[in-house]
Amino acid sequence: MKIGVVVHTNLREQIFTPEDLARLNTLGEVVYTESPTPISTAQAIEILQDCEIGVGSWSTPYPTAELMAGCPHLKLWEHAAGTVKHFFGEHLRGSSLIIGSCKGAIADSVAEVVLGQILLGLRRIYENGEANRKGVADKPHNLKTLAGSTIGVIGASEVGMRVIRYLRMFPCHIVLYDPFCTPKQAEELGVSLKTDLLELCRVSDVVTLHTPDLPTTYHIMSGEQFRAMKDDAVFINSSRGRCVDEVGLIAELEKGRLFAFLDVSYPEPAALDSPLRRLPNVIYNSHIAGPPTVYLGRQAVDDVEAFVNGKQPLCVIREEDLERIA
Repeated sequence: MKIGVVVHTNLREQIFTPEDLARLNTLGEVVYTESPTPISTAQAIEILQDCEIGVGSWSTPYPTAELMAGCPHLKLWEHAAGTVKHFFGEHLRGSSLIIGSCKGAIADSVAEVVLGQILLGLRRIYENGEANRKGVADKPHNLKTLAGSTIGVIGASEVGMRVIRYLRMFPCHIVLYDPFCTPKQAEELGVSLKTDLLELCRVSDVVTLHTPDLPTTYHIMSGEQFRAMKDDAVFINSSRGRCVDEVGLIAELEKGRLFAFLDVSYPEPAALDSPLRRLPNVIYNSHIAGPPTVYLGRQAVDDVEAFVNGKQPLCVIREEDLERIA
């Protein structure tokens, strides 16, 4: 098969190892853009017009009506990044084009960060470190270990399930809120299923949010949920800012009751005068939990290899999936 890679070289170097590119080159005739910066749709069509497989990523062209009209042989579009919602529209209805997403590879990266934040938050690493800047600090009175703690996971998403998998290596209690998860699925995951989000917030030492940004998840964590959380609980948001009522969160943070790790906000970035930037009990990052990593290139090549061998990519996205995914 002929494979076209429209990922510009600056990004390609971040997500594909030389070994994975060498493996890709064995799977067919591969044509690459050599531009160091994102290319236009017209430039992508020149590369892809005779290709059966297209590989893109962040800031690259994707299967728009214009690209599809200029590339009639495409059978697979492999997105070496996460969401593909913006791909879909009337131009793809009835098309046989398979859309593969590497969102699972991003989930691997995000879950690593979340596990670290859980450990750091429970141990009060940041507060204790800051206290030691000012003098000799005692051990934090509210220090906890992951062993024996209750971790509340909101959403058995790609990231949520990986976080659960990591947590199961430790003797902690995991509780899950996900309206789509059945008791049998929860049992298989090794978690206690909560049907009441407020109850999860009440019992958890850490609450970590992993829901997609949907109308049904807007402000799923509201002031009521934050008020229900224990004193000294840790809140983590690595999903989307719109899922959190920041006014309600800030109100509890300003009381000093909670500690928060926020990889996202709404709006993003947060306003320069936002309390999220100045409160001592917040670590606010610049949406860095799921950066470009070699996880993405590896999955992309795995997916292309599967397709060439007559199998399906790991994560195929269809239009009917869009109401439930990020």
